[in-house]
Amino acid sequence: MPTKTFFNLSEEKRQRLIDAAMKEFAHVPVNQASIANIIKYAEISRGSFYQYFEDKNDLYFYLISIFKYNSKQLMKRNFKKANGEFIEGYKRFGQEYIQAVMDSEKVGFFKNMYLYMDYQVSREVGVALVNSIRQSYQKTGERVVDVIDWDSLKIETPEERVELMKHIISMLNQAIMEGFSKEWTTEETKQCFLRRLGWIADGVRKVPTTEKRKKEDK
Repeated sequence: MPTKTFFNLSEEKRQRLIDAAMKEFAHVPVNQASIANIIKYAEISRGSFYQYFEDKNDLYFYLISIFKYNSKQLMKRNFKKANGEFIEGYKRFGQEYIQAVMDSEKVGFFKNMYLYMDYQVSREVGVALVNSIRQSYQKTGERVVDVIDWDSLKIETPEERVELMKHIISMLNQAIMEGFSKEWTTEETKQCFLRRLGWIADGVRKVPTTEKRKKEDK
């Protein structure tokens, strides 16, 4: 994470460095990114860079932490709109999340993030959202868990709730990865996620016909 020196910078200087990093990470994946380009875009010295961040990965994951925070607020807002209903909340959140990623002016950054998502990035983007739910059990003030109607689900324990949410977040990230790799439109990516979410909500087993039920009852 950034040093105190970074946070002591003016808002204009911090934003200039963030914009420079976003520009570089939108052009190439993090493993190919160049600190030389970042400091050139930000108009700072290499020495100054290392006063703010340990390395380019440190800066990269700071950008993701900003994205995580915004995503958590987005999740909370959409569950409120859905009056806490679990599936409806995820329908709203998933669609808005996909829109925010794929229609963003910084889409190049997100595209590289998802197309070159390794284990560490996956944890930062996906599991961290779930961890924020888990951690909110211990926090005061308004929490994500407080705006979800858990009583309407078969899920009972906090551990099961986290497991379910982790699965859905992974499914959401997978849909976005496929959307970028297969060059789907934003709407096609949304429909992919909604279809898979529907499998969880409604199940995949066909409802037996009346004739079939009669045979099964014999």
